Amino acid sequence: MSTITLPPSVTIQSVGVDHKAFVEQLSAIEGPVKIDGATVEEIDTAGLQLLLAMINELTSRSIETQWHSPSQVLLQTAAILGMSTALALPNAA
Repeated sequence: MSTITLPPSVTIQSVGVDHKAFVEQLSAIEGPVKIDGATVEEIDTAGLQLLLAMINELTSRSIETQWHSPSQVLLQTAAILGMSTALALPNAA
């Protein structure tokens, strides 16, 4: 299983760099993927849109995706913006 580790900050300021890194990682993935969101301390709508695009790309390629330890910030921000289901995130505690 491949792992994609999210950076501490996934915001509009970093989305260009993050997109490039994710595209490079996605091109090498052929099997199941674990997305590690444990270190996410800051995420905004642009960051969530990038994650949704990544999830959609993996889904379109029939690649199983699992979340590993998404941070409370990630869970709560996605919940507030109504994106938890689309991102297949567990419910915020």
